[in-house]
Amino acid sequence: MKKKRRKHRRKTKKYWKVLFLVPILILVMYIFMLPDGAVRFAILRSGHPLSAFQTGIVEAPYSQELEDGQIGYMLTQPPYDRDKGVEMRNWVVNRYGMIYVAEYNGID
Repeated sequence: MKKKRRKHRRKTKKYWKVLFLVPILILVMYIFMLPDGAVRFAILRSGHPLSAFQTGIVEAPYSQELEDGQIGYMLTQPPYDRDKGVEMRNWVVNRYGMIYVAEYNGID
């Protein structure tokens, strides 16, 4: 009798873990598979977690031409990079299939 209860408890724990983790995983994948999400993730990776979630992102026209699959973005409240002494305002998003990857573009 005790063995059945233990197996049942293990199954229900796995069920609740899966039920909880799968929607979170889907949400994270959805957010980071959008260009805005890629910019926010790149800002987070650069060491500015608060700016990643607080800044506004606007699609910006660049004076230079962008290649196919690239999108230019400008931040309304950019983080300040102390090492370079500049505001990280301009970002370029590259598209690789379904995935977007953002990089800081130092051109103003």
